[in-house]
Amino acid sequence: MPATSSGRPVDRSARHRGRLATLRARVHDAVERLFASRAPWTLLFFLALMPLALGPRLAPEPPAWPAGSIAPGDVVAAETREFADEAATREARETARQSVRPIYDFDSRALEDAAASLRGTIESWRAARAPAQQGRAPVRNGGAFSPSLAQERRAASFLAGVDFDPAVMNRLLRALQSVHRHRIVGSRALLPGVGRVTLRDPRAGREWDEEAPAVALSLDEARLLALRALRETGATLAEAAALGNFLQDHVAPSLVFDGALTESRRQEAAARIDPLMVRIPKGKVLVRRGESVDPDTARVLSGYLQAGSSWYSVQGILGSVLFMVLPLFLMSRYVALQQRAQRREHHLFSLMVLVTVIALVIDRGFLWLFDHVVDSLNVEPYANPAFYRFMVPVAAGAMLMTLLAGPRAGMAYTLFHVPLFGTMVRWDVPLLVFCVISNLTSIFCVTGYRKRTALIKAGLVLGGVNGAAVLALRGLPGQAAPAADVIFQIACGFGGGVLVAVLASFLLPLLESMFNILTDVRLLELSNLNNPLLRRLAVEAPGSYNHSVVVGTLAEAAAEAIGANALFCRVAAYYHDVGKMLKPSYFIENQREGSNRHDRLSPHMSALVITSHVKEGYELAKSYGLPQEVLDIIPQHHGTRKINYFYQKALRLGSEPAEDIQESDFRYPGPKPQSREAAIFMLSDSIEAAARTLEDPSPARFKGLIRTIASDIVLDDQLNQSDLTFSDLEKAEAAFLRTLSSIYHHRIDYPGFEFDKVPERSFRGSRAHQDPPPTFKRWGR
Repeated sequence: MPATSSGRPVDRSARHRGRLATLRARVHDAVERLFASRAPWTLLFFLALMPLALGPRLAPEPPAWPAGSIAPGDVVAAETREFADEAATREARETARQSVRPIYDFDSRALEDAAASLRGTIESWRAARAPAQQGRAPVRNGGAFSPSLAQERRAASFLAGVDFDPAVMNRLLRALQSVHRHRIVGSRALLPGVGRVTLRDPRAGREWDEEAPAVALSLDEARLLALRALRETGATLAEAAALGNFLQDHVAPSLVFDGALTESRRQEAAARIDPLMVRIPKGKVLVRRGESVDPDTARVLSGYLQAGSSWYSVQGILGSVLFMVLPLFLMSRYVALQQRAQRREHHLFSLMVLVTVIALVIDRGFLWLFDHVVDSLNVEPYANPAFYRFMVPVAAGAMLMTLLAGPRAGMAYTLFHVPLFGTMVRWDVPLLVFCVISNLTSIFCVTGYRKRTALIKAGLVLGGVNGAAVLALRGLPGQAAPAADVIFQIACGFGGGVLVAVLASFLLPLLESMFNILTDVRLLELSNLNNPLLRRLAVEAPGSYNHSVVVGTLAEAAAEAIGANALFCRVAAYYHDVGKMLKPSYFIENQREGSNRHDRLSPHMSALVITSHVKEGYELAKSYGLPQEVLDIIPQHHGTRKINYFYQKALRLGSEPAEDIQESDFRYPGPKPQSREAAIFMLSDSIEAAARTLEDPSPARFKGLIRTIASDIVLDDQLNQSDLTFSDLEKAEAAFLRTLSSIYHHRIDYPGFEFDKVPERSFRGSRAHQDPPPTFKRWGR
């Protein structure tokens, strides 16, 4: 070993270990600063998610060649796209328009109205003629008996000349009735030559379809028929000449074409036709080199280009960026609120960003895989990539966040993840609804998770809910599909749930280690008493080991009573005194009767030895890779409490003046408990140690002991940095009392046994001494 100039040997291995320790500390501090900083994680968020959200452009877009041009090269679809076929859609909508029959209003009371009008006119003329017969001048120029039309004046004069003969009126009515036996339309051009029409009677509220009435008369034909019918009733030529025009004026159409209603219904029928979509799978040859681009091919090329350009337009890109900025901002605000409420959540932002990036990379990877591989399958329903999207493990991130940071963080992650996933799937609404259901279900499935194998059950449950969600979505209007397609999609949804569990079980240990997160599963692994550190404690310091187990029982009961993390309290108790194994004989629980090493030490040295087990235990536990939360309990479970025994001993010995004895020399270095769990742990440790000193344990004495220890800790201001309330303290004291009473319970004496005397062991004269030990032979020998 080389020596320095002073002759002292240089321990190179010690220097090397010191440098490694310094390097590890620097790396640890750098990682802590990285996780606590938000700038690099924000940059990672944008750099990773921008290409994921917008999608890769793996090939340049083909040119939009016009119809009639010659393609200079093959045009192959770079990605799967869907777009509306405008020409086919227009044709389908026009067909739907033409399927709506013309609508005619049918006046079933046309004859009654025409006859009433004719009678009313003649009666008005007759009434107007009465004053003239009584010597009064008839009213003219606007009176009732002043027909404005020449034919009406002629008809009125003729009727007045025959003294309004009822026979004449009867012949007019019969002629009108003869004409209205037929349906009358304003013009034959308004009636289709063949096909059916819709008739509606507004007065009766009826509507029906029938063949186009080919025997219907036009208005002109009906009026000519009225003159012929009047002659056939026996009217003279003079009568027909005088009353013919008057009769024709009362012939009105009984069928009126309702153009507005017909057009309205045709527009509704056209609007019900959804755009006819054309799906171009990746790798399809749109046009080959040297071929002439026909109009149909040109239309397909144009639609394919528009389908891509609409998504990659400036507006589309800005929208995608906005949907990344908003979740990131909300994520930052949520983390700020959580850190204000939970001081331990100092890595939550970096964890949430990393899990989001990992989850979306996985989502994009599965989407890419299904879009590029499934197209090669030519068997339905396995050849449709849209069906496989239900197999994408969209809930993996929510499950991981719930396992690592709790259900609240999982819920918040879901709100951030869904819009980001929406930009990747171009806002496929059924798929987004499925994503929300799957994320929420994954959170519920792993809440209260205690074993890594429980992820298998969670995956099966999630798969079942995914399948039910697919079935429900396919039952919505417009989402119906053949039964074979639905069954296959349900199977994909179930497979997606199982994939979520597989990915979570693989990624969970990595993230636990990376962020040094203490989950319940990790705690259960640490609670195994066969842990190498615990086995070493049991062998080297058995008294401290037993003390730790009992403290764990007390702390677990008290934590359950106040709603704290009981599992953490029990596990931390197993490791809180591992530092005592380095000097086990200096602690009372490991000493044999009659030997106490502190008898040979000064009180100051004894206090130094006792307090050193905290620092040594911390370093030892850290070397075994225990989580930081468990490491923090080791110094906090003593806080800054005073080692009263050695302090009083120093005062009693009087080896130095009392004013020179500093109380701080006999206190633990701290820190004080920083959480409810640490506060419960300090109480449990002190109460268990004090309970062993009781010679006659009873519930009453336990109650007094618990109250005394708790009051001393409170008055010493050891709990003022924790969140423990006085209500919590009362509940914890009751739990301590129940647990101690069950541990140190009384038993009846064993009659006939004196355990204070150690009998001599002698087997002389017994049968066991006389008979040789039996031998065992194998069967058949």
